[in-house]
Amino acid sequence: MSMETVIRKSLFYRTGIGGEGTYAATHVTGCSHGCRFPCYAFLMMQRFGKVASYEEWCRPRLVANALQLAQKELPHLRGKAHSIHLSFATDPFMFGQPEVVQLTLELMRLINSFDIPVHVLTKGVISEEALALSRRNVFGITLVSLDDGFRTRYEPGTAPYLERVMGLWRAHDRGLRTFVNMEPYPTPNIWQQDVVRILDAVDFADELRLGRLNYNDAVRQCPGWRAFYLATGETARQFCKHHHIAYEGIGAETETRHRRKEPDDADGLFGERPSYS
Repeated sequence: MSMETVIRKSLFYRTGIGGEGTYAATHVTGCSHGCRFPCYAFLMMQRFGKVASYEEWCRPRLVANALQLAQKELPHLRGKAHSIHLSFATDPFMFGQPEVVQLTLELMRLINSFDIPVHVLTKGVISEEALALSRRNVFGITLVSLDDGFRTRYEPGTAPYLERVMGLWRAHDRGLRTFVNMEPYPTPNIWQQDVVRILDAVDFADELRLGRLNYNDAVRQCPGWRAFYLATGETARQFCKHHHIAYEGIGAETETRHRRKEPDDADGLFGERPSYS
């Protein structure tokens, strides 16, 4: 059965994360990964009435006119966009969703044809075909645990951790730039684990960012949660320094906080307003 689709008015939008010239795109609505941290994108879509339920969110819909919009908008971004991120509001290599992966690959090829690199962040498995595209593309995974029990409970539809890490390793082995997003990292009352074990699994990455778990009241119910995050950040910072990994997030020597500006409506998060002019 073919995946359901939606139509968008625009595809690319400027983002405050990543500096001047950073754009993003959302070519899929919803995500079958069904993360229960909770997921920020789901919270915003529900808040603005774009999805009625968690179950609806977990049934992803392709943006049917994504490639047509890209063809129209990319000429305006030539020389303006330093990179395009896929994606803050869905997963470009959604695990078990080949139609999503195929659209991602087609979109990446098109973006690269305008000499614009793509930055990819996934909880799926990075496609081998994607690794054969532009050498300027950057690949990242989100990894906040190695415990499959955690994945089953909080990231039920995502790729197994070993497959996720191996996909990133293949990108590294091809000489491509890689990063790891260790966010949202859980407090011990949510899940007991050793952060060093996770760091050891990705000690080949070029960049790493550690961030705390937001939008979950259980975090503040953890005794000493602020001290926990500071200590965990210091551990991660020292690990990255020792392994020559660029580090951002909690405990960074020059800490930059990626604060989200709450959108006035869902269009502000998913790029319905053209922002390439």
